[in-house]
Amino acid sequence: MRRSVFIFFALTFISGCGNGETSEPSAKVFKSRGSVQCTGGGTAPEVMQNELIIAGIKVRSFSCGIDGLARVGVCGAPDGAINIFEIPQSSVEQAQSLGFAGLSTLPNAQETQCK
Repeated sequence: MRRSVFIFFALTFISGCGNGETSEPSAKVFKSRGSVQCTGGGTAPEVMQNELIIAGIKVRSFSCGIDGLARVGVCGAPDGAINIFEIPQSSVEQAQSLGFAGLSTLPNAQETQCK
């Protein structure tokens, strides 16, 4: 019993430390999926994630969302779908050079699960 408790705490300590993660703050950036009303489409978040990774930006997580902007319902018009990525704060400018923007610029944006 005592050995099991020791092993549990040792594994807990090891899994929480020394994994190479820094305490650098994160930032969320987004890019339009490019999808349109009535037909959908657009770029999958995994594709955009690869764009960031190829540029040397570490992606901590991603999700999908809507930009929260008012839109007129017209087939073929943008639908407001966005891909959202959590990256290190120090990589925001580099992501912006790739066409991403800070999620904070969309105060009414909502994160959703990717479909």
